[in-house]
Amino acid sequence: MARLALLLVLLLTAGCTGSPDTRGPFPAGAELVRDAATSFASVRSVHFAAGVNGVLEGFPLRQIEGDATLDDGGTATGTADVQDGDGHTKFPFDVRDGQGSLPEAYAVSAFLGPAGGLKRLLDGFTDAKTEGRENVDGAAALRVGGRVPAPVAHGVLAQVDADLNVKVWVSDALPRRFVRLWVQIPAPDNHLSPVMIELSLTKQA
Repeated sequence: MARLALLLVLLLTAGCTGSPDTRGPFPAGAELVRDAATSFASVRSVHFAAGVNGVLEGFPLRQIEGDATLDDGGTATGTADVQDGDGHTKFPFDVRDGQGSLPEAYAVSAFLGPAGGLKRLLDGFTDAKTEGRENVDGAAALRVGGRVPAPVAHGVLAQVDADLNVKVWVSDALPRRFVRLWVQIPAPDNHLSPVMIELSLTKQA
């Protein structure tokens, strides 16, 4: 289960960076997301940092940071913090596609590349609206709010069966790059809080 969690987070992605500069005009949200999806399709390696706020059954990840690449058959290395009963465990990881018990559905190649989960989420983004400009990792980015329909979300993360509220950050500079994503997963029970996943994508190559 822990090894699954290491790469599951690469399905999604986001980060809130404070109040955006809402003085427009801005490029249309659908255009920004489309351009970001196009450029991300060619990304073969990335540094990622993510956090999960809330409890999603079968998804014990709290935090993760590392590097993933499609080169050499697909590898990911870094450190993870996962929920372990009433506590949590931090540990380094080094996983390689096609080795060990890692299912093919959760290989690095399932998330990066033109057919990967991150690209599919961007392709499935609807109701896109540019909300403003923010500073992300030292550079200007445009924040786009919208949603990802349940069928798309479920196809990427099996535990999800509902529409997702999503915010995508796209670089202001050309070429447009997908740099952050924030995802809110509705709680399966009204007595629980939504699960929020945040992820930053840097050092893309």
